[in-house]
Amino acid sequence: MPCKVIFTAGAKGGSGKTTAARFVLGYVHQQGVTPLIMDLDDESKSLSRFYPEALQVNIHEEFAHDVLIEKATSGRQALVVADLKGGTGHEILNWFLDVPFNDLRQEGVEFVCIGSVTSAPDSVQSFLNWPAALGDRVSYIVFRNLKDGDQLFDYENSVQATEFRKRLSPAHITIPKLSSSYQAELEIRRLTFFHVLEGSNGNSSDGQPLGPILGTLMARARLRSFQARIFEQFDTVATTLLPRQ
Repeated sequence: MPCKVIFTAGAKGGSGKTTAARFVLGYVHQQGVTPLIMDLDDESKSLSRFYPEALQVNIHEEFAHDVLIEKATSGRQALVVADLKGGTGHEILNWFLDVPFNDLRQEGVEFVCIGSVTSAPDSVQSFLNWPAALGDRVSYIVFRNLKDGDQLFDYENSVQATEFRKRLSPAHITIPKLSSSYQAELEIRRLTFFHVLEGSNGNSSDGQPLGPILGTLMARARLRSFQARIFEQFDTVATTLLPRQ
């Protein structure tokens, strides 16, 4: 069975890479795809906090990252979404340099790297370390996260970022700034947009109380509109996100 591996990489902590992964998971679910979710972030475990079913990997064990390849080549997974540790990620990046991409491609395994950049210069540089090393062995989707402002000068204008866009033709998704009240409630209650929008009677889809902020009709309307804006962008890169038939 062909398998696509979508992994987050490079972004400094807090730049929104796990938020990007959560939107990807919501989108592929809407398309009828059930991926294997893997959490390789040993510090914050950000993805498994929202998806308890995620496979948690202890990256401190020798060859722990090999589990990602084992799952991709098992013949049982059409799509794997893996959240990697934040920061520059040299240890994980060095592991990726050992991955036999050509052999895996012949077995039908493709890799898609998700990066998230903000107005903070270090979020851009820590992501660009990855395409600088991996080149065209993987595909790229860059999330322009506007949570800290809509002027992403370092990504739009730096020489390295310009060369990256020219040489590797990444896809781009823009995440608008979300109300800080809604963002805080989602984080505190460990809820995704899916949990809220698929819920009813003041509860999330998994039965948690939404509370006075997320439980209102207007909050649900705003979150639905926000998600729709992102999913419309996903439609333009669906062949990159979804497994091959």
